[in-house]
Amino acid sequence: MKKNDKIFLIVFLAIVTFSLLYLFQSSYAKYRKQVSGELDTTVASWNIKVNTETINNKSTLTNAIVPTLDADPYIKSGVIAPGTTGSFTITIDATDVDVDFTYEITCSPDTNTPLDDLVFTQYKIGNGNPQDFPQTGILTGDLVKNSAAQTITIYFEWDDDPTTNTMNNQADTQYATNSSYTNTIINVAIHFTQKRSQ
Repeated sequence: MKKNDKIFLIVFLAIVTFSLLYLFQSSYAKYRKQVSGELDTTVASWNIKVNTETINNKSTLTNAIVPTLDADPYIKSGVIAPGTTGSFTITIDATDVDVDFTYEITCSPDTNTPLDDLVFTQYKIGNGNPQDFPQTGILTGDLVKNSAAQTITIYFEWDDDPTTNTMNNQADTQYATNSSYTNTIINVAIHFTQKRSQ
C-alpha cells in the first residue's frame, strides 16, 4: 500500500471514529437527561352511608335497622305472630362517592332465632311500585357516583299458609313459647362493589 493511501486511510478512520464518538456521546447524553415534576390528582372518595351512618372501617352498623310492623287487629302492636307482615328500609347515600357501584342486599332469618317461616316477599326502590323479592334471596342494583340517597324498602311476613310454610302450627307454638326467641332477628348483609370498565 502506498504511503499516501495509508495516510488517507488513517485520516479517514480517525474522522469516522471521532464522528461516531460524537454521535454516540450525543445520543447517550439524551438518554441520561432527566426531568422531574409532580402529578397532581385527587383520589376518588368512597364514603358510602347506610341509614345516614358511614360504613368506612365498619363491618356492622352501630344503629339497628328497625322494622315497621303492619297493624293487625288480632295481634298486639309491636310483636310478630304467624301472619304478621312488615317492612324495613335501607337508605344508601352515594353523595360522597366518586365512582359508580353495585350493591347486593341479602336478607335471612338469624340462625340463633330460627324462624324458618319468615320470608321476604317484595321490595321497592324510592316511591316505585313493589316488585317480587328475587328468588335468589339477593337484591342487586346500581348507584351512580355522587347521587342522592336512595331508599329501598323490603317487605317480609311470617308465612302462615300451610301450602308454602315450613313450620306447622305446632312448630309455630313451640317457637312462640320458647323464651330464647323473644326477639327475632333478621340478618341483613349489604355488599358494595365498584363498577369498572374492562
